Amino acid sequence: MHRIGVVGPERSVERILRVAEEFEREIECIPFAYDDEAEIQSILENNRAKVKGWLFSGPVPYIIAGDYLEAADTVAYCQTMGGGFYQCCLQMAFDHKVVLQRISVDIIEEEVDIEKLLQATGIPWSDFYIKYYTRRYNPEEIIRFHLELWRAGKIDGVITALRSVMNALQKEGIPVYHFTLTEREIYQSLKIIIEKVKSSYFKNTQVGLVIIEVGSYGEIIEKARTPYDLQLLELRLKEILLPLCKSLDGYLLDKGRGVYEIFSSRGAVEREITMLQATIERLLLTVNIDVSVTAGIGFGQTVFAAEINAHRALRNAGEQKENRIIIVQDDGTMVEAAGRGRDPRYDFYSHDAELLKKLNQAGVGIKTYRKIENIIHRLGWGTFSAAQLAAQLSVTERNVRRIITSLCEAGLAEPAGEESAASRGRPSKLYQLAASKH
Repeated sequence: MHRIGVVGPERSVERILRVAEEFEREIECIPFAYDDEAEIQSILENNRAKVKGWLFSGPVPYIIAGDYLEAADTVAYCQTMGGGFYQCCLQMAFDHKVVLQRISVDIIEEEVDIEKLLQATGIPWSDFYIKYYTRRYNPEEIIRFHLELWRAGKIDGVITALRSVMNALQKEGIPVYHFTLTEREIYQSLKIIIEKVKSSYFKNTQVGLVIIEVGSYGEIIEKARTPYDLQLLELRLKEILLPLCKSLDGYLLDKGRGVYEIFSSRGAVEREITMLQATIERLLLTVNIDVSVTAGIGFGQTVFAAEINAHRALRNAGEQKENRIIIVQDDGTMVEAAGRGRDPRYDFYSHDAELLKKLNQAGVGIKTYRKIENIIHRLGWGTFSAAQLAAQLSVTERNVRRIITSLCEAGLAEPAGEESAASRGRPSKLYQLAASKH
């Protein structure tokens, strides 16, 4: 049975646990409720070893947690389709026996499209005010935003996504309501985290092969004054590699001429990327001449598949002319592992300097661009709308529209007309990726 950490405000966590009872044979949910979002960091750092995955009660705690998540963490969050917002509106109307037509709302930028939700309620709002913020928000600024509107007599109530803001406004006697989730939204999110945890388990058991190559080995042989010196150097290299081998719970093969292989599991290799980088740096110091040391990592369902991928990774690592670690995953995806810092960072790899320059201009990462390319190719889209792309990327239309606009300005995407409107309202704009060799 997999243990899932559920992170969120107390009432939200309690609702998730009730819905999770339907999955009691598959997962055990461990509650981690907080009174203030600032507690999220300590929750993750103190309890990571106790769970196999994290489920956040909504986009806000998930996005705030982004700075403290590690590459190996399996995570999901409860995604709202607007049901929770409508529940807040109904609760306000029930409590006050009248629809409050003047409200203020705060929401994180990457969350839902509040303007669209407000319009979709059909309520004739006389005034509404929206405060958008990023993950590095200032709670006092958001509290002040609502408080000033309330004291100026411009609003009758508040809807907030932050528990800390709700607590502060309640002390001021302001009618304030916290974004909540419908049971259906919670149910779907639980299914997602269960599938992610299961997938992570099977991936961790895949074969992982690390090939480390000390470059220009012929020069090393030439510089060795005696066979004894060469054998001593090789023993020192193995002495450095064996602790890595132990951490990977693998076995070391000396393939000759400075090439070493370590067979292990995918889970162990991903866990020890940082140690692998440190090992490469120690090998460089030991060789003590200007040569490269590179590593290629291959994952696969079989030893043969992992070996093919590892050799492909090593070839690409060698082309960089730097000391790098390249990974080829079981699906053929190539990523670069930096291995420096608290946890490994992964980016999709590209040789194309022109593409990288345009993406840098657009402020869009290569990983996001490759995801978009893959979705369009896989689904066979000639053109696409922001709504279609947002649904596949599991982000908001607002966020996708910003990405598309940036890609268009950089010449990587272009407008392609409008789709026919099936109902009243403005038709959606259509786009396509610019034809190129990318």
